[in-house]
Amino acid sequence: MKAIKHNHRILLVTLLISAMFSASTLFGQEKNYKPVEVLGKTIVEVNANLGDMVEVVFKIRNNSLDDYHIAQVQTDCHCVEAIFPKLVPRNTIDSIVVVLNTNNIPPGTFNKKAYLETPDDKVVELIIQGNIKVVRPIVKPGTKPVIYKPVHIRLNNSEGPLSEVQWIKTNHDFGYVKAPEPAKTKFRIENLGPKPIEIILVEPGCSCTVSEYTKGEILPGEFGEVTAAFTTKGAFGYFKKFIRVDLNDGRTYQLSITGNVTPE
Repeated sequence: MKAIKHNHRILLVTLLISAMFSASTLFGQEKNYKPVEVLGKTIVEVNANLGDMVEVVFKIRNNSLDDYHIAQVQTDCHCVEAIFPKLVPRNTIDSIVVVLNTNNIPPGTFNKKAYLETPDDKVVELIIQGNIKVVRPIVKPGTKPVIYKPVHIRLNNSEGPLSEVQWIKTNHDFGYVKAPEPAKTKFRIENLGPKPIEIILVEPGCSCTVSEYTKGEILPGEFGEVTAAFTTKGAFGYFKKFIRVDLNDGRTYQLSITGNVTPE
């Protein structure tokens, strides 16, 4: 009988320890559990020029067993708009796009927020911050003013720090070109690191401009090139053409060529 009681005691103690361990584990999971979470950074930095349209894609995941309904995503400024799905099904990933219109904020540093309310009654701040710069028109006697054309910048919150890049030039003036001589120049971009970059799109503004570019990764410390050529045959007078360049990290740049074509 004593042996049976002793075994019962051991069993009870074992069950008690097991129950305590399970409760502790569940409590720890409950403490760290997030029914909806943002995947990646909640703060994204961007440097833009006045007039640029900035979009940041914030990825979110619904970890719960229930569908996640989003009624609204509020913002702290009329210059910020949030585009979001009305429904994120359980155990799925979707995105909220926070759009910043730089025309509606003063130049200099900025910090703008969108607010996402999660099912556990918490609020997650989705933040875009950085600096806005004004690009002044370039005026040369006898030519039309060169005015900055805004670009569309799209970033993703799951990416790490962006590589620093530097264009050797973003505008080239051919001066006077006699048709049908080719008007051709190269733009060079340097990757200052820390990660590789890649040019994924070069789009000329019209069919009269032909563009070629470096294919594949551009490693830190290396240069990439964009070649722009303007067809002068059949052209006459002043011209200004733009070339759009997109990098694989979402950044967009605008290059331009100008000149005057004289008759054959």
